[in-house]
Amino acid sequence: MNKITAIQEEPARLLIVDDEPLIRKILIKYLSDKNYIIDTAEDGSLALEKLQHSPFDLVLTDLRMPKMGGRELLKLMSERFPDIPKIVLTGYGTNEDIIIALKNGAYDFLTKPITDFTILDHSIQRAIERKRLNDKNKKYVEQLTQINEIISMLNSGKSTEDVFYTLYIILKRIIPFNRLALTILDFENNITLKLVESDRKILLNKGDTFNITDTSLEIASEKKIALNITDLAEYFHENPLSTTTQLLIDEGMASYLALPLIVNNITRGFLLFASDKKAAFTREHITFLESISGQIALSIQRGELLFEIEQHTKNLEHLVELRSRQIIKTQKTTIFALSKLAEARDMETGDHLDRIRSYSVFLAQLHKYIGNNKEITSRYLQDLYDSSILHDIGKVGIPDIILLKESFLNNAEFEIMKSHTTIGYEALRSATLELGSDSFLNMAMNITRYHHERWDGRGYPEGLIGEAIPLSARIVAITDVYDALTSRRPYKDAYSHEKAIMIMKEESSRFDPQLFTVFMDNNHEFNNIRLRISTEEMIGI
Repeated sequence: MNKITAIQEEPARLLIVDDEPLIRKILIKYLSDKNYIIDTAEDGSLALEKLQHSPFDLVLTDLRMPKMGGRELLKLMSERFPDIPKIVLTGYGTNEDIIIALKNGAYDFLTKPITDFTILDHSIQRAIERKRLNDKNKKYVEQLTQINEIISMLNSGKSTEDVFYTLYIILKRIIPFNRLALTILDFENNITLKLVESDRKILLNKGDTFNITDTSLEIASEKKIALNITDLAEYFHENPLSTTTQLLIDEGMASYLALPLIVNNITRGFLLFASDKKAAFTREHITFLESISGQIALSIQRGELLFEIEQHTKNLEHLVELRSRQIIKTQKTTIFALSKLAEARDMETGDHLDRIRSYSVFLAQLHKYIGNNKEITSRYLQDLYDSSILHDIGKVGIPDIILLKESFLNNAEFEIMKSHTTIGYEALRSATLELGSDSFLNMAMNITRYHHERWDGRGYPEGLIGEAIPLSARIVAITDVYDALTSRRPYKDAYSHEKAIMIMKEESSRFDPQLFTVFMDNNHEFNNIRLRISTEEMIGI
C-alpha cells in the first residue's frame, strides 16, 4: 500500500569560484564529503554564466582572479542574484575588501589558507539555512496570495461548474497534475463523477457512478484525510479488482491524490488529482490543498444547493401550474379572495403578501437543504406558498382608525391589533368546516395564529416557547419582521436592508436560532428578492 512519506530536503548546490586548481580540488573533496553538490568556475565571468543556467544555494568566491575578479562578481550578483548567499574566501583581503564585500551582500569573509575547516563548515551551514528560510518565507507569501485568490473566487457565489474550472486553472499553476475530477458522495455511499478536466483522453467520464466500497476512497472518506497513491501500477498490482484504477492507468496516469471535501464533519465528495508521473504529489502540495479544502467544500455545496433550489423551484412552479387546472384551484381562489380583503384595507399589504410568500418559501428551502430538515417536503413547501399570504387575514377585523394610524399605537390599541391573530384563526377554522380539512388550511391556521409568537416565550397570543411554536409560524415570524422593517408603514418609512438586519440581530432572541442563522447567512438573497419584486411592481409585471 502506498503511503505519504516525508519529503527530504535535497543536498545544497555550491559554486566554488577560484583561479587556483589546488584550492578548488581541496574544497571539492572536503565539501563533497559533507553531501554538498559542487560545481566550480575559474573566474567571475564563468561563474556568472553558470549562475544564469543552474540554481545554486551558495557561492564561495576568491577576490583576485583573471578576467573578472571577486569584487565585480559580488557586485553583479547583488544585482542579478540577490537571493544567493556569498562567502568570500581569499588570501589577500584588506579592510577595504571586507567593507566592499559586505556592502555587496557577502554573508561572510574568510581567509586562506584554511586552517580550521569547521569555521568554513559552520559559515556555509548558516548561510544555506538562512537562504532556505528566506525561500520558504517567499513561498509562504506566494501561497498566501494564491490562497486569497482562490478563497475570493470561492466566495463569489459561482456555480459548481464555474468553481471547478476556475480551480483547474489556478491549481494548475501550483500542483503538477494532468487530470482533475470532482466527485459527489451521497448518503448511500455512491460516488458520482460530476466534472472532469484532463489533457488526455478521458475514460472515466462525467456522470459515471460507483460505490465507494469498490474504491480506495473509502479510507479517505472514513479517516477524512488526503490519500496519496504514489504509484498507481503498484497499487493496481496489490488491488487487481479496482476497475477505476485500471481506467486511470489506461488514461496514462501514474500517481493519484484524493482530497476529501468535508462539510459539518461529513465527507460530501472529493477533488481527485492524477499525474502521468510517479510520486508527483508532495507533502507540501497536500498541506496547501488541505488549507483550502474547507472553503472548496463549502463553495461546491453552495453551488449544489443553489442548483437544487433552482430545480426544486422549477418543479414547484410546474406543480402549481398543474394544480391550477385541478379542483384545488377552488381553494386557491378562496385564499386569494380572503387575502384581497386585507389588501383592500391597507394598500401596502398587496406587495407585502407577494414578498412574504417568496421569502418564506425560500427560507424553508434553505432550511431543508442546509439543515437537512425532513419535515419540509415538496408538499410542505407548496402549502407554505399557499398559506403564508393569509398570516394577516385577521386584520380585516381591526378598525381602520387603528390599522391605518400614522403614529405608534397606545397599549389599548395594541391589544386590539394583537387580536388579528385569533380573528384570522377563527375565520380559517370556520372555512375548514365549509371546505373540509386540508393541509394548507391547517398550516394557514397555524401561521395566522402563531406568527407573532417568540422563541423566548414573550410573544402572543399564547406565549408559546421554542419548538412548541409550529415550524411554519417560526418561518413566517422571521420573514414578516424583515418585510415590516424594509417596507413603508403608516407610522414609519421603510428601513434599508442593512438597518433591518442590524435591528433583527439585536432582537435575535425572538427567532428560531437555526432558522435565523440560515436567514442571516443568506440575507443578501432576501434583499435580492425584495428588489426584484419592487422592480416587477414598478414595471407592471
